[in-house]
Amino acid sequence: MNSPSASASSTGASAVSSAAHRPATAVDDSTLPSPAAQRLVANWQVPAACLSMMVIAALDLGQRADFPIASFYVAPVLLALWSQNTQHALYFAYAATGLSVVGFMRGPLTGPHEAEMANRILSIAMVWLAAALSLQRWRREKILERAFSDMERRVRDRTGELTKANASLETEIADRKGKEELLRQLSGHLMHAQDQERRRIARELHDNSGQTLAAIAVNLSRIENLMPDAPPKMRNLVADTAAMAEQTSREIRTISYLLHPPLLEEAGLLAAIGWLANGFTQRSGIKTEVDAPSEFERLPADIEVTIFRIVQETLTNVARHSGSKTAFIKLTRQPGEIVLEVRDEGTGIPPEKLEKVHGNVSALGVGVAGVWERVRQFGGALEINSNSRGTTVMVVVPLPEEQHL
Repeated sequence: MNSPSASASSTGASAVSSAAHRPATAVDDSTLPSPAAQRLVANWQVPAACLSMMVIAALDLGQRADFPIASFYVAPVLLALWSQNTQHALYFAYAATGLSVVGFMRGPLTGPHEAEMANRILSIAMVWLAAALSLQRWRREKILERAFSDMERRVRDRTGELTKANASLETEIADRKGKEELLRQLSGHLMHAQDQERRRIARELHDNSGQTLAAIAVNLSRIENLMPDAPPKMRNLVADTAAMAEQTSREIRTISYLLHPPLLEEAGLLAAIGWLANGFTQRSGIKTEVDAPSEFERLPADIEVTIFRIVQETLTNVARHSGSKTAFIKLTRQPGEIVLEVRDEGTGIPPEKLEKVHGNVSALGVGVAGVWERVRQFGGALEINSNSRGTTVMVVVPLPEEQHL
């Protein structure tokens, strides 16, 4: 036999279980209390004050007693003080005053009623003291309402101003982003046009000027062979001219390769960087080492050109500004990106020049600004670290086709 508590627990559990498995239904509006009932519950002090007022009035007016019942008229007023409407206390104060006067008017004003009159006067004073508290509360509420309304108005006005300012700022940001994107596209087109112009000039130097100098060298050699009995002075002049033509031809070939190295298209990025490092060592006397993996897959043509130009510009800055005797180039391929590091052991960038950068790499010169523009075209990153022991330039270029794998 189950105990009552066990039965209650079982019943409650089954009710909870059935409620959990029962689909949710809409709340029946008929079960909700009416608005009048809701107001009555919210202002319960008013019915309680009315009831107490009726009881006190019945005791006061029903029969005379030695007990000073009139002093309790302050109780309904005090109850009304807790209601939401502060004027209720004033209404009960008027009613209590009238009832107290009516109760006093039942008998003569002389004789033993003098004590009762004093008691009722004291009761009325207490009632209106409570009413004064209600009035003071009402005035404070009015002041607070006005202050709150004024604050809401100011908040609305300020919110409107902030909304307009925010909209204007968003528009300005959108315009600025659009202009930056347009500038980035224009910069990309400009650099592409620059590379195309370099390729054209390199081809013209190689095909036209190079061939012309080669023809001049051949003609000078033929002149030297056609004049075996020429004076030594003339033969030396012809030989010197041929040597200068040969030197000019080599310089034009070097300039042509620097403008657009054919190895970059034929053999790839590593071969072009190796050729650039060897030529840089010969021209500047700065020993340049290249650290790269032995097997390096070909990259998209535009990325190979960008990295080659960055190495070229960085080595030019090393020769012009660093005063270093050595330079190091490190190229690594990581998942989704290419990391290039060019380092020297020179004097470094002056601290006062670094302090002026603040994210604006153009303060470091046109060359560094060009490097940053090339990196930004591919959404890459540029980092420059410099101290008294040298400068390190690190570039990260993402590979789009590998990022989507």
